[in-house]
Amino acid sequence: MVRKKNKIVVEPFDDIRIIGVCSHLEDYQLAWHLNKMLEINLVKYKDITNEDAQPFSFYLYNGGENSNAYNLVALSNGEAKWAKFSPATDYLVVIRNFISDENLQNIIAKIKAIPNVVFLYLIDLEKNKSIDAILEDIEMHEISLSKQG
Repeated sequence: MVRKKNKIVVEPFDDIRIIGVCSHLEDYQLAWHLNKMLEINLVKYKDITNEDAQPFSFYLYNGGENSNAYNLVALSNGEAKWAKFSPATDYLVVIRNFISDENLQNIIAKIKAIPNVVFLYLIDLEKNKSIDAILEDIEMHEISLSKQG
């Protein structure tokens, strides 16, 4: 008789939604619009660096333990691209912690209304495994910021 082995599969990034944004806005302009439209307070922190030590703009808002945390991360810095997505993506808006589909659609509608946002889309974590490395870098960057602060 062959024994079945139970296997636990843990999703590394539970309760996370990522919106890819294509925009002609500078990072600080997009952050200002997001703060206004979403009624949050994204704050610019030390740039995040990729594996090639290239710096990219990094913003964070943490609403607290029972609320959402938001990141705005630039994927280009004028000299280099961190990652290439199809369709072309300039920024990632990362939303952590549970968010209902209704609230997510509301956020998407608000971001679409920002002037000079060309388009946006919800990144499917199942289909785009290359995003995992970026999410790990974001998490490690936040940990290093919390140790400094």
